[in-house]
Amino acid sequence: MTKDELHAFLIAYFDLVVDSVERGNRRSYFLRRVIWHPSSSTRILHVQYDDRDAVTHIKRCVSSDNNNSVFAPLGPEWLLREAVSEEIDLHWARCNNH
Repeated sequence: MTKDELHAFLIAYFDLVVDSVERGNRRSYFLRRVIWHPSSSTRILHVQYDDRDAVTHIKRCVSSDNNNSVFAPLGPEWLLREAVSEEIDLHWARCNNH
């Protein structure tokens, strides 16, 4: 999957947005609006690309912590859709517990 294909998929299916300040071979995706503050962050995914704009990995930000990173699969679209849906569900659960 390319950078543009993944971007179109994430904004069409999940209402995710990117931080317009980010540059280079990475993008962070946020749920509806960009909030970086750790206690109220809306960051859902962090995506890395190679020099040809191919996706190299997708980090699940809500599932990850300072010591462990959790990555979404780079396989079929349905598997990625499931992983992103789970990450958004975890975000809402975290919001409801605060």
